[in-house]
Amino acid sequence: SYWLNKWQPKYVGISGTTHTRFESFRLASETKRFNPEIVVIYGGVHATFTASDTLIHIKDIDYIVRGEGEEILPELIDALNGKKNVDTVKGISYRTGEGIKENPAAPRVEPLDGLPRPAYHLLDMKKYSLNMEFVHKKGISLITSRGCLARCSFCSASRMFNHRVTVHSASRILDEIDFLFDNYGFEGVKIFDSTLTMLRSHIEGLCDEILRRKRSFPWECEIRVGTVDRPLLEKMKEAGCYYVNFGVESASQKVLNLMRKGITVEKAEELLNFCSEVGLKTKVFFSFGHIGENMGDVRKTFHFIDRYRDKITTLASGAGVRIYPGTYLEEYARKNGLLPEDFSWSMQFADKRARRILQSEFVPLLIQPQLGFHELEGIALEIYRRRFSGWKGIRRGLSKIHDREKWGKLFQLLKIKLGRIFVKGGEQCENTARRI
Repeated sequence: SYWLNKWQPKYVGISGTTHTRFESFRLASETKRFNPEIVVIYGGVHATFTASDTLIHIKDIDYIVRGEGEEILPELIDALNGKKNVDTVKGISYRTGEGIKENPAAPRVEPLDGLPRPAYHLLDMKKYSLNMEFVHKKGISLITSRGCLARCSFCSASRMFNHRVTVHSASRILDEIDFLFDNYGFEGVKIFDSTLTMLRSHIEGLCDEILRRKRSFPWECEIRVGTVDRPLLEKMKEAGCYYVNFGVESASQKVLNLMRKGITVEKAEELLNFCSEVGLKTKVFFSFGHIGENMGDVRKTFHFIDRYRDKITTLASGAGVRIYPGTYLEEYARKNGLLPEDFSWSMQFADKRARRILQSEFVPLLIQPQLGFHELEGIALEIYRRRFSGWKGIRRGLSKIHDREKWGKLFQLLKIKLGRIFVKGGEQCENTARRI
Protein backbone atom coordinates (compact mmCIF):
# COMPACT_ATOMS: atom_id res chain seq x y z
CA SER A 1 0.00 0.00 0.00
CA TYR A 2 2.89 2.38 0.71
CA TRP A 3 4.22 2.16 -2.85
CA LEU A 4 0.76 2.23 -4.39
CA ASN A 5 -0.03 5.39 -2.44
CA LYS A 6 3.33 6.95 -3.30
CA TRP A 7 3.26 6.26 -7.04
CA GLN A 8 -0.50 6.19 -7.75
CA PRO A 9 0.08 3.85 -10.73
CA LYS A 10 -2.23 3.26 -13.65
CA TYR A 11 -0.72 -0.17 -14.28
CA VAL A 12 0.87 -2.69 -11.89
CA GLY A 13 3.01 -5.56 -13.14
CA ILE A 14 3.48 -8.65 -10.96
CA SER A 15 5.86 -11.51 -11.54
CA GLY A 16 6.02 -14.75 -9.59
CA THR A 17 6.85 -18.43 -9.51
CA THR A 18 4.82 -21.53 -8.76
CA HIS A 19 6.08 -21.40 -5.18
CA THR A 20 5.04 -17.76 -4.75
CA ARG A 21 1.84 -17.80 -6.80
CA PHE A 22 -0.47 -17.23 -3.83
CA GLU A 23 1.59 -14.22 -2.72
CA SER A 24 1.28 -12.86 -6.27
CA PHE A 25 -2.49 -13.33 -6.16
CA ARG A 26 -2.70 -11.57 -2.79
CA LEU A 27 -0.68 -8.67 -4.17
CA ALA A 28 -3.10 -8.39 -7.09
CA SER A 29 -6.00 -8.37 -4.63
CA GLU A 30 -4.38 -5.67 -2.49
CA THR A 31 -3.81 -3.57 -5.61
CA LYS A 32 -7.46 -3.78 -6.63
CA ARG A 33 -8.60 -2.96 -3.09
CA PHE A 34 -6.43 0.15 -3.17
CA ASN A 35 -7.86 1.21 -6.53
CA PRO A 36 -10.12 -1.02 -8.66
CA GLU A 37 -9.20 1.03 -11.75
CA ILE A 38 -5.56 -0.08 -11.70
CA VAL A 39 -4.84 -2.59 -14.48
CA VAL A 40 -3.01 -5.63 -13.04
CA ILE A 41 -0.66 -7.52 -15.38
CA TYR A 42 0.84 -10.87 -14.35
CA GLY A 43 3.85 -12.58 -15.95
CA GLY A 44 6.64 -15.11 -15.54
CA VAL A 45 7.13 -18.83 -16.09
CA HIS A 46 4.20 -19.85 -13.88
CA ALA A 47 1.87 -17.35 -15.52
CA THR A 48 2.93 -18.50 -18.99
CA PHE A 49 1.76 -22.08 -18.43
CA THR A 50 -1.33 -21.32 -16.35
CA ALA A 51 -2.72 -18.28 -18.16
CA SER A 52 -6.29 -19.47 -18.77
CA ASP A 53 -6.56 -21.19 -15.39
CA THR A 54 -5.34 -18.04 -13.62
CA LEU A 55 -7.72 -15.70 -15.45
CA ILE A 56 -10.67 -17.99 -14.74
CA HIS A 57 -10.04 -18.09 -10.99
CA ILE A 58 -8.17 -14.88 -10.13
CA LYS A 59 -10.45 -12.01 -11.03
CA ASP A 60 -8.02 -9.36 -9.75
CA ILE A 61 -5.62 -10.11 -12.61
CA ASP A 62 -6.58 -8.41 -15.88
CA TYR A 63 -3.87 -9.46 -18.34
CA ILE A 64 -1.21 -12.14 -18.49
CA VAL A 65 2.04 -11.81 -20.43
CA ARG A 66 3.27 -15.20 -21.68
CA GLY A 67 6.94 -15.85 -22.33
CA GLU A 68 9.63 -13.15 -22.39
CA GLY A 69 8.00 -9.87 -21.44
CA GLU A 70 10.46 -7.14 -22.38
CA GLU A 71 8.87 -6.45 -25.77
CA ILE A 72 5.32 -7.67 -25.05
CA LEU A 73 4.72 -5.43 -22.04
CA PRO A 74 5.44 -2.08 -23.75
CA GLU A 75 3.18 -3.13 -26.63
CA LEU A 76 0.41 -3.99 -24.19
CA ILE A 77 0.75 -0.64 -22.41
CA ASP A 78 0.55 1.14 -25.77
CA ALA A 79 -2.63 -0.78 -26.56
CA LEU A 80 -4.17 0.03 -23.18
CA ASN A 81 -3.33 3.69 -23.81
CA GLY A 82 -5.26 3.53 -27.09
CA LYS A 83 -2.30 3.52 -29.46
CA LYS A 84 -3.13 0.09 -30.94
CA ASN A 85 -5.66 -2.74 -30.64
CA VAL A 86 -5.16 -5.25 -27.82
CA ASP A 87 -6.09 -8.01 -30.29
CA THR A 88 -2.85 -7.32 -32.18
CA VAL A 89 -0.52 -7.74 -29.18
CA LYS A 90 1.12 -11.15 -29.38
CA GLY A 91 1.87 -13.15 -26.25
CA ILE A 92 -0.95 -11.96 -23.99
CA SER A 93 -4.06 -13.56 -22.48
CA TYR A 94 -7.10 -11.69 -21.17
CA ARG A 95 -10.85 -11.85 -20.67
CA THR A 96 -13.43 -10.87 -23.26
CA GLY A 97 -17.22 -11.02 -23.28
CA GLU A 98 -16.88 -14.45 -24.90
CA GLY A 99 -14.39 -15.91 -22.41
CA ILE A 100 -10.61 -16.14 -22.17
CA LYS A 101 -8.71 -14.89 -25.23
CA GLU A 102 -5.16 -16.12 -25.84
CA ASN A 103 -3.41 -14.16 -28.58
CA PRO A 104 -0.77 -15.99 -30.64
CA ALA A 105 2.63 -16.45 -29.03
CA ALA A 106 5.16 -13.65 -29.43
CA PRO A 107 8.50 -14.28 -31.13
CA ARG A 108 11.61 -14.78 -28.99
CA VAL A 109 13.52 -11.72 -27.85
CA GLU A 110 16.72 -11.56 -29.88
CA PRO A 111 19.39 -10.51 -30.01
CA LEU A 112 19.59 -10.28 -26.23
CA ASP A 113 22.21 -7.55 -26.55
CA GLY A 114 19.41 -5.35 -27.89
CA LEU A 115 17.94 -5.17 -24.39
CA PRO A 116 19.14 -2.31 -22.17
CA ARG A 117 21.24 -3.03 -19.12
CA PRO A 118 19.04 -3.52 -16.02
CA ALA A 119 18.32 -0.27 -14.17
CA TYR A 120 20.53 -1.15 -11.22
CA HIS A 121 20.45 2.46 -9.99
CA LEU A 122 16.78 2.03 -9.09
CA LEU A 123 17.55 -0.86 -6.74
CA ASP A 124 19.15 -1.16 -3.32
CA MET A 125 21.99 -3.35 -4.56
CA LYS A 126 23.00 -4.35 -1.04
CA LYS A 127 19.95 -6.62 -1.05
CA TYR A 128 21.27 -8.48 -4.08
CA SER A 129 24.68 -9.35 -2.69
CA LEU A 130 25.38 -13.11 -2.60
CA ASN A 131 28.00 -14.95 -0.58
CA MET A 132 30.39 -16.82 -2.85
CA GLU A 133 30.83 -20.19 -1.16
CA PHE A 134 34.37 -21.28 -0.30
CA VAL A 135 36.01 -18.07 -1.58
CA HIS A 136 34.01 -15.71 0.71
CA LYS A 137 33.63 -12.96 -1.85
CA LYS A 138 30.78 -10.51 -2.37
CA GLY A 139 28.96 -11.94 -5.37
CA ILE A 140 26.19 -10.88 -7.76
CA SER A 141 23.92 -13.07 -9.88
CA LEU A 142 23.91 -12.81 -13.66
CA ILE A 143 22.07 -14.48 -16.55
CA THR A 144 24.04 -14.66 -19.81
CA SER A 145 21.69 -16.86 -21.86
CA ARG A 146 18.08 -17.99 -22.01
CA GLY A 147 16.63 -21.36 -22.82
CA CYS A 148 17.61 -25.01 -22.71
CA LEU A 149 17.83 -27.74 -25.34
CA ALA A 150 17.16 -30.57 -22.86
CA ARG A 151 13.62 -31.85 -22.33
CA CYS A 152 13.67 -33.20 -18.78
CA SER A 153 10.25 -34.38 -17.59
CA PHE A 154 10.29 -32.23 -14.44
CA CYS A 155 11.34 -28.88 -16.01
CA SER A 156 9.59 -26.37 -18.27
CA ALA A 157 12.65 -24.30 -19.31
CA SER A 158 12.81 -25.84 -22.78
CA ARG A 159 9.14 -25.17 -23.52
CA MET A 160 9.32 -21.68 -22.02
CA PHE A 161 11.89 -20.68 -24.61
CA ASN A 162 10.61 -22.76 -27.55
CA HIS A 163 13.44 -25.30 -27.36
CA ARG A 164 16.03 -22.71 -28.34
CA VAL A 165 18.92 -20.94 -26.62
CA THR A 166 19.70 -17.25 -27.07
CA VAL A 167 22.79 -15.59 -25.63
CA HIS A 168 24.39 -12.28 -24.74
CA SER A 169 27.70 -11.58 -26.43
CA ALA A 170 30.84 -12.11 -24.37
CA SER A 171 31.73 -8.41 -24.62
CA ARG A 172 28.29 -7.37 -23.33
CA ILE A 173 28.59 -9.80 -20.39
CA LEU A 174 32.05 -8.53 -19.40
CA ASP A 175 30.95 -4.91 -19.78
CA GLU A 176 28.14 -5.56 -17.32
CA ILE A 177 30.44 -7.38 -14.90
CA ASP A 178 32.92 -4.48 -15.05
CA PHE A 179 30.06 -2.05 -14.37
CA LEU A 180 28.82 -4.03 -11.35
CA PHE A 181 32.29 -4.48 -9.89
CA ASP A 182 33.33 -0.86 -10.40
CA ASN A 183 30.08 0.75 -9.19
CA TYR A 184 28.84 -1.59 -6.47
CA GLY A 185 31.94 -3.34 -5.16
CA PHE A 186 31.04 -6.89 -6.21
CA GLU A 187 33.95 -9.35 -6.37
CA GLY A 188 32.49 -12.51 -7.91
CA VAL A 189 29.64 -13.77 -10.10
CA LYS A 190 27.08 -16.56 -9.81
CA ILE A 191 25.85 -17.30 -13.33
CA PHE A 192 22.27 -18.59 -13.18
CA ASP A 193 21.75 -19.70 -16.80
CA SER A 194 19.83 -22.97 -17.08
CA THR A 195 23.02 -24.44 -18.60
CA LEU A 196 25.94 -22.14 -19.32
CA THR A 197 27.66 -24.85 -21.36
CA MET A 198 24.69 -25.69 -23.59
CA LEU A 199 26.31 -23.88 -26.53
CA ARG A 200 30.06 -24.49 -26.59
CA SER A 201 30.70 -21.36 -28.64
CA HIS A 202 29.08 -19.27 -25.89
CA ILE A 203 31.08 -20.61 -22.96
CA GLU A 204 34.35 -20.62 -24.91
CA GLY A 205 33.75 -17.05 -26.07
CA LEU A 206 33.03 -15.96 -22.49
CA CYS A 207 36.23 -17.56 -21.19
CA ASP A 208 38.26 -16.03 -24.02
CA GLU A 209 36.92 -12.55 -23.24
CA ILE A 210 37.68 -12.87 -19.52
CA LEU A 211 41.23 -13.93 -20.32
CA ARG A 212 41.67 -11.25 -22.97
CA ARG A 213 40.67 -8.51 -20.52
CA LYS A 214 42.82 -10.06 -17.80
CA ARG A 215 39.87 -9.74 -15.41
CA SER A 216 40.51 -12.04 -12.44
CA PHE A 217 37.44 -12.95 -10.39
CA PRO A 218 35.78 -16.13 -9.09
CA TRP A 219 32.62 -17.38 -10.75
CA GLU A 220 30.34 -20.39 -10.59
CA CYS A 221 27.76 -21.72 -13.01
CA GLU A 222 25.33 -24.47 -13.98
CA ILE A 223 26.69 -27.04 -16.42
CA ARG A 224 25.24 -30.27 -17.82
CA VAL A 225 26.48 -33.82 -18.12
CA GLY A 226 27.48 -34.43 -21.74
CA THR A 227 28.12 -30.77 -22.65
CA VAL A 228 31.69 -30.45 -21.38
CA ASP A 229 34.98 -32.28 -21.71
CA ARG A 230 38.25 -31.95 -19.84
CA PRO A 231 39.79 -29.26 -22.12
CA LEU A 232 36.71 -27.05 -21.70
CA LEU A 233 36.74 -27.48 -17.91
CA GLU A 234 40.43 -26.58 -17.87
CA LYS A 235 39.70 -23.43 -19.86
CA MET A 236 36.85 -22.49 -17.50
CA LYS A 237 39.16 -22.99 -14.52
CA GLU A 238 41.81 -20.79 -16.11
CA ALA A 239 39.18 -18.06 -16.63
CA GLY A 240 38.22 -18.05 -12.94
CA CYS A 241 35.51 -20.69 -12.64
CA TYR A 242 35.94 -22.54 -9.36
CA TYR A 243 32.57 -24.20 -8.68
CA VAL A 244 30.20 -26.00 -11.06
CA ASN A 245 26.66 -27.21 -10.40
CA PHE A 246 25.04 -30.06 -12.31
CA GLY A 247 22.30 -32.64 -12.00
CA VAL A 248 22.86 -36.38 -12.09
CA GLU A 249 19.43 -37.02 -10.50
CA SER A 250 19.64 -40.83 -10.58
CA ALA A 251 22.22 -43.59 -11.05
CA SER A 252 19.58 -45.82 -12.64
CA GLN A 253 19.71 -45.56 -16.43
CA LYS A 254 16.11 -46.74 -16.54
CA VAL A 255 15.01 -43.79 -14.39
CA LEU A 256 17.14 -41.32 -16.36
CA ASN A 257 15.47 -42.49 -19.55
CA LEU A 258 11.99 -42.24 -18.05
CA MET A 259 12.66 -38.68 -16.86
CA ARG A 260 13.93 -37.82 -20.37
CA LYS A 261 17.17 -36.52 -18.90
CA GLY A 262 19.17 -37.31 -22.02
CA ILE A 263 22.35 -38.34 -20.17
CA THR A 264 24.03 -41.59 -19.19
CA VAL A 265 25.40 -42.79 -15.86
CA GLU A 266 28.78 -43.31 -17.53
CA LYS A 267 28.92 -39.68 -18.69
CA ALA A 268 28.04 -38.51 -15.16
CA GLU A 269 30.91 -40.56 -13.77
CA GLU A 270 33.22 -39.13 -16.41
CA LEU A 271 32.26 -35.56 -15.52
CA LEU A 272 32.87 -36.12 -11.81
CA ASN A 273 36.31 -37.52 -12.60
CA PHE A 274 37.15 -34.61 -14.93
CA CYS A 275 36.12 -32.01 -12.32
CA SER A 276 38.23 -33.74 -9.69
CA GLU A 277 41.27 -33.91 -11.98
CA VAL A 278 40.94 -30.26 -13.04
CA GLY A 279 40.37 -29.06 -9.47
CA LEU A 280 36.83 -27.69 -9.77
CA LYS A 281 34.51 -27.86 -6.78
CA THR A 282 31.17 -29.52 -7.53
CA LYS A 283 27.60 -29.20 -6.38
CA VAL A 284 25.75 -32.28 -7.60
CA PHE A 285 21.98 -32.72 -7.58
CA PHE A 286 20.18 -36.01 -6.98
CA SER A 287 16.43 -36.45 -6.65
CA PHE A 288 14.22 -39.36 -5.69
CA GLY A 289 10.64 -40.14 -6.65
CA HIS A 290 10.69 -39.94 -10.44
CA ILE A 291 8.32 -41.70 -12.82
CA GLY A 292 8.74 -45.47 -12.57
CA GLU A 293 11.42 -45.31 -9.86
CA ASN A 294 11.46 -48.08 -7.25
CA MET A 295 13.55 -48.91 -4.19
CA GLY A 296 16.06 -50.85 -6.30
CA ASP A 297 16.70 -47.70 -8.33
CA VAL A 298 16.99 -45.67 -5.14
CA ARG A 299 19.67 -48.01 -3.81
CA LYS A 300 21.66 -47.67 -7.05
CA THR A 301 21.71 -43.89 -6.60
CA PHE A 302 22.82 -44.06 -2.97
CA HIS A 303 25.58 -46.51 -3.90
CA PHE A 304 26.69 -44.08 -6.63
CA ILE A 305 26.76 -41.22 -4.12
CA ASP A 306 28.84 -43.29 -1.70
CA ARG A 307 31.27 -44.26 -4.46
CA TYR A 308 31.85 -40.68 -5.63
CA ARG A 309 31.31 -38.77 -2.37
CA ASP A 310 34.92 -37.59 -2.20
CA LYS A 311 34.48 -35.92 -5.61
CA ILE A 312 31.21 -34.19 -4.67
CA THR A 313 31.93 -30.99 -2.76
CA THR A 314 28.28 -30.23 -2.03
CA LEU A 315 25.65 -32.96 -2.11
CA ALA A 316 22.28 -31.49 -3.07
CA SER A 317 19.61 -34.16 -2.90
CA GLY A 318 15.97 -34.37 -2.02
CA ALA A 319 13.19 -36.89 -1.59
CA GLY A 320 10.11 -36.23 -3.66
CA VAL A 321 9.76 -34.79 -7.17
CA ARG A 322 7.63 -31.67 -7.43
CA ILE A 323 5.13 -31.24 -10.24
CA TYR A 324 5.31 -27.91 -12.05
CA PRO A 325 3.01 -26.46 -14.72
CA GLY A 326 4.15 -26.76 -18.30
CA THR A 327 6.14 -29.94 -17.70
CA TYR A 328 5.72 -33.45 -19.06
CA LEU A 329 5.44 -34.52 -15.43
CA GLU A 330 2.26 -32.45 -15.07
CA GLU A 331 0.76 -34.13 -18.15
CA TYR A 332 1.73 -37.56 -16.81
CA ALA A 333 0.29 -36.87 -13.35
CA ARG A 334 -3.04 -35.63 -14.73
CA LYS A 335 -3.32 -38.54 -17.19
CA ASN A 336 -2.56 -41.15 -14.52
CA GLY A 337 -4.75 -39.72 -11.76
CA LEU A 338 -1.83 -38.57 -9.61
CA LEU A 339 -3.35 -35.10 -9.35
CA PRO A 340 -6.97 -34.49 -8.27
CA GLU A 341 -9.32 -34.40 -11.25
CA ASP A 342 -10.35 -30.82 -10.40
CA PHE A 343 -6.82 -29.63 -9.57
CA SER A 344 -6.19 -25.97 -10.36
CA TRP A 345 -2.93 -24.07 -9.94
CA SER A 346 -4.96 -21.06 -8.87
CA MET A 347 -6.95 -22.67 -6.07
CA GLN A 348 -5.62 -23.03 -2.54
CA PHE A 349 -3.45 -26.12 -2.21
CA ALA A 350 -1.37 -27.35 0.71
CA ASP A 351 -0.09 -30.86 1.37
CA LYS A 352 1.28 -30.57 4.89
CA ARG A 353 2.90 -34.01 4.62
CA ALA A 354 5.49 -32.43 2.33
CA ARG A 355 7.05 -30.68 5.32
CA ARG A 356 8.08 -34.06 6.65
CA ILE A 357 10.40 -34.58 3.69
CA LEU A 358 11.56 -30.94 3.69
CA GLN A 359 9.53 -29.95 0.62
CA SER A 360 7.15 -27.08 -0.03
CA GLU A 361 3.58 -27.90 0.89
CA PHE A 362 2.23 -25.58 -1.82
CA VAL A 363 3.60 -27.50 -4.84
CA PRO A 364 2.21 -31.01 -5.44
CA LEU A 365 4.53 -34.00 -5.21
CA LEU A 366 4.56 -37.05 -7.46
CA ILE A 367 3.36 -39.87 -5.18
CA GLN A 368 3.31 -43.32 -6.83
CA PRO A 369 2.13 -46.76 -5.65
CA GLN A 370 5.64 -48.29 -5.76
CA LEU A 371 7.24 -45.25 -4.07
CA GLY A 372 4.71 -43.82 -1.65
CA PHE A 373 5.01 -41.17 1.00
CA HIS A 374 6.46 -43.41 3.73
CA GLU A 375 9.17 -44.55 1.31
CA LEU A 376 9.98 -40.91 0.54
CA GLU A 377 10.24 -40.19 4.27
CA GLY A 378 12.74 -43.02 4.64
CA ILE A 379 14.73 -41.69 1.69
CA ALA A 380 14.75 -38.19 3.23
CA LEU A 381 16.09 -39.63 6.47
CA GLU A 382 18.83 -41.53 4.65
CA ILE A 383 19.84 -38.41 2.68
CA TYR A 384 20.44 -36.47 5.87
CA ARG A 385 22.12 -39.36 7.60
CA ARG A 386 24.71 -39.27 4.83
CA ARG A 387 24.93 -35.49 4.79
CA PHE A 388 25.58 -35.27 8.51
CA SER A 389 27.59 -38.47 8.91
CA GLY A 390 30.84 -38.07 10.84
CA TRP A 391 32.26 -34.92 12.38
CA LYS A 392 33.30 -33.58 8.98
CA GLY A 393 29.76 -33.93 7.64
CA ILE A 394 28.25 -32.38 10.76
CA ARG A 395 30.60 -29.38 10.62
CA ARG A 396 30.01 -28.96 6.88
CA GLY A 397 26.23 -29.18 7.29
CA LEU A 398 25.91 -26.88 10.29
CA SER A 399 28.24 -24.30 8.73
CA LYS A 400 25.67 -23.78 5.94
CA ILE A 401 22.72 -23.12 8.25
CA HIS A 402 22.48 -19.33 8.28
CA ASP A 403 18.75 -18.61 8.48
CA ARG A 404 15.57 -19.62 10.26
CA GLU A 405 14.26 -21.60 7.29
CA LYS A 406 17.26 -23.94 7.28
CA TRP A 407 17.11 -24.40 11.04
CA GLY A 408 13.44 -25.27 10.55
CA LYS A 409 14.39 -27.93 8.01
CA LEU A 410 16.91 -29.38 10.45
CA PHE A 411 14.17 -29.57 13.10
CA GLN A 412 11.93 -31.38 10.59
CA LEU A 413 14.77 -33.84 10.05
CA LEU A 414 14.94 -34.50 13.80
CA LYS A 415 11.20 -35.14 13.78
CA ILE A 416 11.70 -37.71 11.02
CA LYS A 417 14.48 -39.33 13.03
CA LEU A 418 12.21 -39.53 16.05
CA GLY A 419 9.35 -40.68 13.84
CA ARG A 420 7.73 -43.06 16.33
CA ILE A 421 7.01 -40.14 18.63
CA PHE A 422 6.31 -37.26 16.23
CA VAL A 423 5.34 -38.72 12.86
CA LYS A 424 2.59 -41.12 12.02
CA GLY A 425 4.21 -44.04 10.22
CA GLY A 426 7.64 -43.19 11.62
CA GLU A 427 8.56 -46.84 12.18
CA GLN A 428 7.89 -47.61 8.52
CA CYS A 429 10.03 -44.60 7.60
CA GLU A 430 12.95 -45.99 9.64
CA ASN A 431 12.53 -49.44 8.09
CA THR A 432 12.67 -47.93 4.60
CA ALA A 433 15.88 -46.08 5.44
CA ARG A 434 17.46 -49.30 6.71
CA ARG A 435 16.67 -51.08 3.41
CA ILE A 436 18.64 -48.51 1.36
